[in-house]
Amino acid sequence: MKMKYNFSIVIPTKNEEKNIKACMESIFSQKQKQIEILIIDAFSSDNTVKHLKDYKNRNRKDISIKIIQKKLPAEKAIAYGIHESKGDIISFLGADDRLYNKNTLSNVSKIFKTNNEKILYGSYLIIDEEDRPIKKVISKKFNRDDLLNDGNYICATSLFFKKSIFQIIKKNIDDGYDFAFILKSSKYLKYLRTKKILSKFKIHPMSNSGNFYKNILNIKKDYIISKKYGGRKYNNYHRRYLLIKTLDLFNLLWLGELKRKISMSKLLGRNIDFKRKSVDVQERIKQKV
Repeated sequence: MKMKYNFSIVIPTKNEEKNIKACMESIFSQKQKQIEILIIDAFSSDNTVKHLKDYKNRNRKDISIKIIQKKLPAEKAIAYGIHESKGDIISFLGADDRLYNKNTLSNVSKIFKTNNEKILYGSYLIIDEEDRPIKKVISKKFNRDDLLNDGNYICATSLFFKKSIFQIIKKNIDDGYDFAFILKSSKYLKYLRTKKILSKFKIHPMSNSGNFYKNILNIKKDYIISKKYGGRKYNNYHRRYLLIKTLDLFNLLWLGELKRKISMSKLLGRNIDFKRKSVDVQERIKQKV
């Protein structure tokens, strides 16, 4: 007899040995039972898979772990995992993210049972690379026009949806991009909001949120997606993209000038901390954006 899963959690991984244990512990500590974990691993070369097999070998009857090795980018890996999932409620986590506390899935289950909506989003806690809390972000009231034109305020790690909506938004699950998923699904389905914190979202230099140049690409992608689903041509996504590209140009010019000064300083016998200056420029740009 096949086990019926209440939740399926999709986690894309690649060389996440430093993060995956905390992520898995946040799931294993849940009071909620019957959880399916789908790991889509892009052939990690470190101990990621070894750590995952250690969790699988615990043989928890209420938790199933499926490790699938496929060379896919994170977004496509999530889409693939959703296709493979068997749970009634689906969510996804980055390997460096985690569920907020041991009651998270139980709380989500209770909310769904007392409401007819098929999609739920909640608040989240931003943490740094040392797992120190930075900021609690309380979920905003759902407004599709704001999402289309001002900014995506729904954190993917605090997003849960019923598998039953799969056929409605199947094409955009294939897109594998959470913003497209949100805009597509909100055309047909009402979003349910909770102010409860549902996840911990990590920001560090290697994450998409912490990487300056990945941010440029993500902002451009968000602008293209917002236009595709009815956003205004000159909206906040467009303005943010132009701003960050302009700041990036100034950054390159600044670095070019620093290199010239370094060459001169060597001739003059002076020392300039080029690396520190570069970091300072990046920090100033982040603050402006």
